[in-house]
Amino acid sequence: MSTCVKSLAMALVFSFACAFAATPAHSVPKDRAALTDRDWLPHVISKIAPLEWWSFASSPSDLRREDFITDFQYDQAKSDSTFPRFCFSLFRPKPQQMDSLIAAVRAYKGTVSWWIEDDCISATPAMLDLPTGSTAEDEEKRRAILEKQLHPDAEFIQQAMRDALSLAAVIEARLNLRDKPSLEFDPEWLTREGLASSRGQFEDYWEPHAWKVSLARNPQEHRGTLDPTSAHERHLAISIAIYQVDALLDELNPGWDSFEGEGPVVPAYPLLSQFSDMTANPTFAPDDVAALLNECLVAQAGVKNPAALRGLDNLIRIARWAQKLETGIYFQAENGP
Repeated sequence: MSTCVKSLAMALVFSFACAFAATPAHSVPKDRAALTDRDWLPHVISKIAPLEWWSFASSPSDLRREDFITDFQYDQAKSDSTFPRFCFSLFRPKPQQMDSLIAAVRAYKGTVSWWIEDDCISATPAMLDLPTGSTAEDEEKRRAILEKQLHPDAEFIQQAMRDALSLAAVIEARLNLRDKPSLEFDPEWLTREGLASSRGQFEDYWEPHAWKVSLARNPQEHRGTLDPTSAHERHLAISIAIYQVDALLDELNPGWDSFEGEGPVVPAYPLLSQFSDMTANPTFAPDDVAALLNECLVAQAGVKNPAALRGLDNLIRIARWAQKLETGIYFQAENGP
């Protein structure tokens, strides 16, 4: 099954948002009087929402296996030459909060440039200083700046570490976080009950994964154009991850990934089986939503894997939202056609 989730799950499971079975490597620094330069970003960003996982590395020598949830994450971190780098996973922040954080980092002007991508905030030499001329001197300056980006030296790292405090102060001010406390993550939130109570039933939250979600009255028409098909059209920040589906199908039907016949890989769950193909775009008409919700609720009562429970919690919320708006659901695969 070349297109099934299982065949590529190990390659695609890496995501700083997938800390489904682990607590943060270390506590969030809360005492402002004792904060060092490397503490300020986790201190401030944990005011947005609890940090499910985080790691701050000023150089390759800072990277430690115990600071990462998986070997894959650790290997990816070692292959990235951008330093200093703060990587993190917030537990179900509001979409507006994430939009504001991204905008604040992108708008910040300091002694170095900061970028936010794939749940990491990292420093690079200011590209605004990149010469645009065609002389030999301009070319040499370009090479020097690009070399520093690929191989940051001690002087640049020290400069960036000092600038990290200014970046954190700007984020704190722009997002109005100054008087808010830093929040600690509680692993109990990843239980069936904890997930259900973590947000209101119809409260969207930022959890980006492989299948993006749209609620549409005519999802078949929507999947062709991605244009709105009714006034009730809604795109959610909640999404479904490959590792969640993989864990769910493993519990519902161990060995499903070697299934070679026709029909659903989990016969008792034909609608959930549609997610077994990571390139597919599962699409459910309004009349199918109740059946999808029922499959999710039945499965939820029996599964135990934290990743499976998290995926089901997301699916249940999505299905109930579709029922409320009387829409269907279109799941757009990140790796789909």
